[in-house]
Amino acid sequence: NKELTNMLESSNEPPGDLVDLTHLHEPAIVHALQFRYERDEIYTNTGSILLALNPFKQLDGLYTQGMMELYWEEAGEKSVGNERDDAEGGKPPHVYDVAARAFGSMMRALEESRDGVSGSCNQSILVSGESGAGKTVTTKIIMRYLAILSQRMVMARSSTAEFDFNCEGSGVERQVLQSNPVLESFGNARTIRNDNSSRFGKFIEMSFEAKRTGRGTLLGASIYFYLLEKVRLVSVNPGERNYHIFYEVLSPSGMELEDRKRYMLTSSFGRGSTPSSVRDFRMTSMSGTFDRRDGVDDSDTYRELRMAMDICFSFDEQDGIFSVVSALLHASNLRFVSDERQSSGSEGCAIYNLDGTSGAVASLLGVTLEALETSLTASAIEARGERLIKKLSITKAEKALEALTKATYGALFTYIVMRINKSIEVRRDSISRGIDEVKSIATIGVLDIFGFESFEKNSFEQLCINYCNEALQQQFNRFVFKSEQAEYEREGITWSQIDFPDNQEALDLIEDRREGVFSILDEQCRLPRCTDKTFSSAVYDKCENNMNFAASRMQKSEGRFVIIHYAGEVEYDTNGFVLKNKDELPKGASELLASSK
Repeated sequence: NKELTNMLESSNEPPGDLVDLTHLHEPAIVHALQFRYERDEIYTNTGSILLALNPFKQLDGLYTQGMMELYWEEAGEKSVGNERDDAEGGKPPHVYDVAARAFGSMMRALEESRDGVSGSCNQSILVSGESGAGKTVTTKIIMRYLAILSQRMVMARSSTAEFDFNCEGSGVERQVLQSNPVLESFGNARTIRNDNSSRFGKFIEMSFEAKRTGRGTLLGASIYFYLLEKVRLVSVNPGERNYHIFYEVLSPSGMELEDRKRYMLTSSFGRGSTPSSVRDFRMTSMSGTFDRRDGVDDSDTYRELRMAMDICFSFDEQDGIFSVVSALLHASNLRFVSDERQSSGSEGCAIYNLDGTSGAVASLLGVTLEALETSLTASAIEARGERLIKKLSITKAEKALEALTKATYGALFTYIVMRINKSIEVRRDSISRGIDEVKSIATIGVLDIFGFESFEKNSFEQLCINYCNEALQQQFNRFVFKSEQAEYEREGITWSQIDFPDNQEALDLIEDRREGVFSILDEQCRLPRCTDKTFSSAVYDKCENNMNFAASRMQKSEGRFVIIHYAGEVEYDTNGFVLKNKDELPKGASELLASSK
């Protein structure tokens, strides 16, 4: 009987909130998530926390205006905090619900506060998970929904305002959302697990009007970033790509031919008409991977990027940005040869100038060819008031080029974020007159952080990323377990002590001021003759008694060690730790960038 079968299946359906499971243990949780996932129900609540499973496909009807409207009540001033009515035939778990509850909590706190913004008015949403889990897309969905809620507040106060579901108008909502394509092009890349992986962490703080006359109106936003993965510019693993921007400017249907010539991205360095391709530059071909597996065309994202940049950047600013991007592409093709002008036995080198690459790099960076060569092939030493010039070997010149590339792109990314912030910042004329600025703005922050990473080879970057996740896991433990237990005690509820994993030992291993891995690394970097080997030896000596540290004889002989994180064991290779931690730009390269016109 089909009807009876459906009834039985319906009765065995896992709840939308894991708290309501009859048996709350790992097999039951995994079964519930898998059951819902197979039915394209990718969102599941566990108390006030939302679990999201990446469907790796488009789901029709999940992000429509109708679905948005389901959660508008949660975003109202009279909505009830973390209470939800899922079990009462209400709303299914959704990321819109998280955003709406944050907005509603802010509005409610503002309504209850008579003297302006208090600490409880500001809200934060943490988006975390492993690489490829869908954090970047989820962050964009949250930002868009908060912008929609802001528009709805404006509509409620104005009879003439029209609702713009796609936020495609000219308002601040559109400006804030258009920052996403820019940040993705310059800060995201294809990795082994994820075709659009954010290679930096970001905290986006959206500011809203606090006073009653305009309460809930989005005024602007600020973006803070950290841990940009600059090593990707000079070393890309097989199966991965460099940052999207380099493939977008070289995509077949992206940049116009006239612009390609302007940035010397055609044959004969802009003099010919044959477009350069991703196979023509070491930066985009070193891994042998050129496309994306998710079906996204680089030409399409390039066009989206240019439309977004038209909002935040002037023509001259865009011209400068693409000149630098093109210069870095050409710089990846620079070669060094032994300098025949040097005396016998000297290890000096020079840039190979016959192919025209160095001239293109110098022109695009706005420096002279002589200054470029001097900055990469020589080092200046100040001694007793005299400036001595020492020629560099080919190996050291290649390292100087890598440092210049990473520093230039890092400065470019910082500039881009600064300009975006300038265009979307809260303007004083948008704040109610006569009101203290601090008390007239409430914020909702969205933290999008790297997922936990464990690859075949893990280096300094993975340690930094995993440390961030380790710290967030502790915050998660304290919020979920400790705060709940404290609330039970305040309310006089009888309960038994719940033991939960405490990762303080792992954090101490990394961050302890005296014997933590980072402290040891900083101490080694201050020594005149520090190397990766002296650093690894110091780590073995000081950390071997920590229960979250391990290193076998074989690992010690190869400069490797293991940290037991909350998410599992990760082996780190110390090769390059000292250089990456110093992150020094040679003085010659620094002077070169300063001389750019």
